[in-house]
Amino acid sequence: MKIPLQFHRFGTRASGKAYILLELVIALGMFAIGVLGLARALNTSIEVANILNRDQRVRVGLRSFLEEVRRKPLAEMSVSVADAAAGVTYTSSAQPVVLTTTRGGQLADLYNLTVTASYAVGGEAREESVSLYVHKPAQR
Repeated sequence: MKIPLQFHRFGTRASGKAYILLELVIALGMFAIGVLGLARALNTSIEVANILNRDQRVRVGLRSFLEEVRRKPLAEMSVSVADAAAGVTYTSSAQPVVLTTTRGGQLADLYNLTVTASYAVGGEAREESVSLYVHKPAQR
């Protein structure tokens, strides 16, 4: 039994259209997966940039606080200040340091000033600190 030629052509055209539709669906699916991957990467990049910006603000605040505290008299060097806007607590402490020179003498009125910044990022507590030797002659 032979299939008429016209019917055979109609069947070929319909199956060709079905393949084009299938290829279009696959291509759109691959494009959607690619776009979702790019969106996820962009979101991660933005989160990392925000964390780095916050860390940078904390470091700038830490340096500013250190400069402010080191100019104060010795009795006022051990303080704690909370920056509510940034969510950071800066704490400073001064410990006496005794250094011996090469000639056997001792350097007096020398202190180790340590400033610590305490803050939280994403529920994780973080601390950064800076230490500096300062010379504060005794008030006579």
